[in-house]
Amino acid sequence: MACALLFCSQFRSLSPADRLTPDEKLDYLALASISPDAGRQFLSTTGPAARAEFLDWFWQGRKDSLPARQTYESRARQARSFFGQIDLLNDDRVKTYIRFGPPHRESYEPEPVRSDTLTLLVNPAEIWTYDSAGFQFDFVKTGTAYRQVGESRFGPAVMYPSLEEVDLGRPVPAPRADAVSAGLAVSLSRMGQFSDTVAVEVAYGIDLPARLAGQELYHVAISATGRRTDLRVSTGFWTAVTNPDEVPGARLAVGRQVFNLAADVYDLTVTAVSADSARYSTVTRTLNLIDYIKRVQPSSDLAFYFLADSTFQSPQFEARGWRRLVPLVTDEVSPGQSFYAVFELYNLDTDQGGRHRVEADYDIIEQQTSQLAVVPTPTRFAAGDGPTAVIVERVHTMDLRPGSYLLVARCKDLESGREVSVTGQFRIVR
Repeated sequence: MACALLFCSQFRSLSPADRLTPDEKLDYLALASISPDAGRQFLSTTGPAARAEFLDWFWQGRKDSLPARQTYESRARQARSFFGQIDLLNDDRVKTYIRFGPPHRESYEPEPVRSDTLTLLVNPAEIWTYDSAGFQFDFVKTGTAYRQVGESRFGPAVMYPSLEEVDLGRPVPAPRADAVSAGLAVSLSRMGQFSDTVAVEVAYGIDLPARLAGQELYHVAISATGRRTDLRVSTGFWTAVTNPDEVPGARLAVGRQVFNLAADVYDLTVTAVSADSARYSTVTRTLNLIDYIKRVQPSSDLAFYFLADSTFQSPQFEARGWRRLVPLVTDEVSPGQSFYAVFELYNLDTDQGGRHRVEADYDIIEQQTSQLAVVPTPTRFAAGDGPTAVIVERVHTMDLRPGSYLLVARCKDLESGREVSVTGQFRIVR
């Protein structure tokens, strides 16, 4: 989102669309926003008569053709008025507006970032949300136009691939000697303290195969063994991969379990083996709850989630007052992908009505350079009943380059003035 103060190019090459008349440009943009192939065919026609004939053919072949055509053409005129005065054909907001209509729009005009040797002009950014359709788009201004740098989905239309428990009653298979990795990934989050125990979220994921051969079944086993008390907690269950095709590009089918564990240092092991014994993985993590309880944490760990919304998907994803929290598990995201950072604050002061008030913001720091990343990081306010607050923030990576980053969340209890800082790490990978 930044360019050096010395020079930012605002020149571009002309395209076939530049040679269209003003009205034809709007016709082209309306077509391209619905069907890129139709837009390309429109450009390939020769002469105004051929383009008009193609336009009529396209709309006549669609359901409710006249109202739909009038809606899209009206949006095209509005988009030109709102966003197309400088670079109509290359501003990605134009096609998005034509396709989806008016968004909930957040605009950001960050101040320049200055150091001893360089001044960076921070490019403006916009975040567009369509709650009813479950789409969110991130735009950054580059040169004369805004380009789309991120797109994410949420809501009822999205069911993330998951590992759902099934009752099979069959014995646990032994992995074959030539079994390949199941791609098992595991993440741990320490949450609330209850007397001398801690609620621990165990999130796990298994690589989605390129093609599912019938119902993909895995037996998952989770065990935690204390080093000081020899306390052992274990569970095992069969799971089935569900919704494998709901989220394009999803790498994992994920699941979630919560355990209440006494104070100790645990060796926590998760294993997964496929029903045909051909895929097998095991992952071990160390979990320290002694120091966590001794410090009487003012907050939980910061955990990352792919989705945080009010859509029900399965009981395992109901958590922290949300109908659905789908764990990210790997703490890895693609360039431009947004995700959710979630943590809890404890022992907050409350007002006379028994309600807490919290101010929260965050920074993203590139680990390799220790520099502050330039992305929208708005300040949020949270209020609710009781001394515990759940903080949920949607993190926008915009056009950050691949690499490792720290997310540093800062919260202030507005009743007591106490400040709390929570840190998490994530990576952007191609």
